[in-house]
Amino acid sequence: MLADQQVIQIVRAHLEHQFPRRCSNCGTEFASLAGWVRSTTHCGEPVSYDADQGDWKPPDEEGTMALANCSCGTTLAISSRGIGLFTMWRLLRWARKRSRERGITVSQLLAWLRGEIDRQVLGGQSSVQPPPHQGSRSPLK
Repeated sequence: MLADQQVIQIVRAHLEHQFPRRCSNCGTEFASLAGWVRSTTHCGEPVSYDADQGDWKPPDEEGTMALANCSCGTTLAISSRGIGLFTMWRLLRWARKRSRERGITVSQLLAWLRGEIDRQVLGGQSSVQPPPHQGSRSPLK
């Protein structure tokens, strides 16, 4: 199974390849993932539609999305589209196992992952600590 740091690297690399991007409403250009993180505001937790439906081997890689608001108020999305089906299955397997171990939802786990990537792209140290334990299961070592 993938380690947390591997997941962070895979997802970050995938997200960085989605730039440059432009807001369809105001035309603001986001030259990089760092520019996106600095200039947008997250809207809720990221969502894995596949995980929410219990589909751990979906037929495509388009089932995970994170929303953010541009400074003009337009809601923008970044997604797993293009990550590759085999990679998506590996990431879903990681998310299923880690969320169960931590007693949290997949969306909560993805919010932690997004936070780790945000810290890295903005030059902060990544804690690579798992999200807080919320269930009755024992914490990870």
